[in-house]
Amino acid sequence: MLTNLDFLDQREYYIPIRIPVLLERILNDSRLSEQEKGYFKILTEMLSSRFHFEYYSDLCNLKNAFAPFDMDRDTLWEPNFSDQEKKRYREMLMRDLRNLLRLSNFTQLSQAQLNQCLKLQPYGGLSVRVDTSDFSDFDVFYRGIRPGKHRLPKWQFWKKKPIETRILKRVYVIASYRSSKGGNVIVKLFKDVPIENIKIIAPKVQLGLPIFDQVKIGGTVFGGLAASAYKLFVAAALSWILFAMVLFGFVLALLKGIFGFLNSRTKYMQIYSSSLYYQNLSNNNGALTSLVHMTEEQEIKEALLSYYLLYIEKDKDFSLEELDQAIEEWLKKEFDVDVDFEIEDALRKLVKTNILIQKRFQTSEGKDREIFKVYDLPETLRRLDFAWDNFYRYNL
Repeated sequence: MLTNLDFLDQREYYIPIRIPVLLERILNDSRLSEQEKGYFKILTEMLSSRFHFEYYSDLCNLKNAFAPFDMDRDTLWEPNFSDQEKKRYREMLMRDLRNLLRLSNFTQLSQAQLNQCLKLQPYGGLSVRVDTSDFSDFDVFYRGIRPGKHRLPKWQFWKKKPIETRILKRVYVIASYRSSKGGNVIVKLFKDVPIENIKIIAPKVQLGLPIFDQVKIGGTVFGGLAASAYKLFVAAALSWILFAMVLFGFVLALLKGIFGFLNSRTKYMQIYSSSLYYQNLSNNNGALTSLVHMTEEQEIKEALLSYYLLYIEKDKDFSLEELDQAIEEWLKKEFDVDVDFEIEDALRKLVKTNILIQKRFQTSEGKDREIFKVYDLPETLRRLDFAWDNFYRYNL
């Protein structure tokens, strides 16, 4: 079933380790003195505060750009946004959302990949068709993949082994309605979505009964109505009283078929709603807040890991590629996770916080070489503290 979905096998940028767990493993390094361990705790707190402060403004900008499309808002005195203003806000929102999703290490499904996923039918029998005609944009991003298994329906008793699949740990959906449909934007965050169930989390779907249920209901109704129709024809030739009795049975058979259809439809609607209930983490403003929080965490982890490796291996002259490989090997050794570490993003954070030293020189072979160093811990903390004290420099 996962044919042509090879993109799921690519290494991810996402670091699936919590910050406290990462820090604990760093502090277990015997090469660090007790004083250095204390400094690393302070460093983590300062980096966390720094990124949280900076990303708060991003969250405010996101919510402001989302305001014209927020169908859940409960505030008063909102302006009447013109079509031109809505277009401008929508462009700002989509740009900032995609940038934050990239920084938080989400991967976007390309249109071809999304089309492949939408061709898959969910296991369990539910027939789902996605209708994207009302949307100008329908973008799906995912982060974190784990193996999983489908529990098969009872009627597939001849299949002994559960069907293997891939579970997307986090899925972020952005859907923008066409201007003719109001132009609103929907933002949703889901968890633990099997790859075959991508279409279930789409904003607009059409549900249909599985073929097995269609055949069962159709066969029952057709058989009952055919038998009743024959009896009705015979009864009409014999007696009107008998005709009335058979007609009553005919109506009962028809109603039985209708109620059988409705019961089956209700059962699968419950499957659909139950899936959304347990997998939906947040919507709209809640999804924006969750995204900013996830971005903060990834930024802190990448900056902390880069600083730690450069500090603990201060005697080595790391190039960009060498540092990238060293961090990936450390994560593999300590946590058994295979991560494609984004070293450029990580060093950008250290440059931004003014704690990275970049040196360029020529080797004996005449080749240009760039290496990276960091300041010692006391100087690093002084620099972070100075930046924190001078975020606002306003004197009365």
